[in-house]
Amino acid sequence: MRTQLAAAAVAALALGTVIGIRPSFAKSATPAVDPDAVAALHKMGDFLRQQQKFTVHATATTDDLLSSGQKVQFNGTIEMMVRRPDRLRVDARGDRQNEHLYYDGKNFTLYGERVGYYATFAAPPTLAELKDEVEKRGIELPLADLFYWGTERDGTKELTAATNVGVSTVEGTACDHYAFRQKDVDWEIWIEQGPHPLPRKMVITTTSEKSRPQHSVVMNWDLSPQLGDELFTFAPPAEAHKIEFESATAARAARRQSQ
Repeated sequence: MRTQLAAAAVAALALGTVIGIRPSFAKSATPAVDPDAVAALHKMGDFLRQQQKFTVHATATTDDLLSSGQKVQFNGTIEMMVRRPDRLRVDARGDRQNEHLYYDGKNFTLYGERVGYYATFAAPPTLAELKDEVEKRGIELPLADLFYWGTERDGTKELTAATNVGVSTVEGTACDHYAFRQKDVDWEIWIEQGPHPLPRKMVITTTSEKSRPQHSVVMNWDLSPQLGDELFTFAPPAEAHKIEFESATAARAARRQSQ
């Protein structure tokens, strides 16, 4: 979650109309960091790590500033397919990107559809090892940090506030709504009630910037998808050009800075 929050504070995986939110949590007798709110994150992370295969469709909205100072929004979607222990695919489409990530247990490939390049490197044998290796090369896996709650890497010590806001509904699903704070970032999460404590929505607000830009994501999950090997194997289109992975990440970073 730490890297996802930090990335979302600048830009973005890993996503509705929300109704029925309880009034402000002023006058609450709970401590600034409510242990029950943190426990809900841990429960969510434990449940997600137990899932052997799933897909999640995420609809994202990200604020940005025009040169005039006016705040505008950009939209996008993320489709993530996971089959443990060694399969991953991410299709990210939107106003400012159209990228695809493939991991077949042996290789990791980044394909930029709009620019027509792809790059591959030999990857570690499991998803558990993949995230760190990919981030070393300048790529962040969308939504990946959701799975770290309840582990030594969850960033709980960085929280300065954690509160149960109340019961809310996200696209017809009853959720518990939580609000959290840490340095430079306020964020909220809606976790599905019942036996499947899935994250259904996140809103991240960058408090260190005057415009307080937000990144919001609404997520829909399938915990029993059919995921064949072919989904995770990259077959380059005839018009695509292969480049070195370091060149791909450098070009990707430069393109995002210019947007």
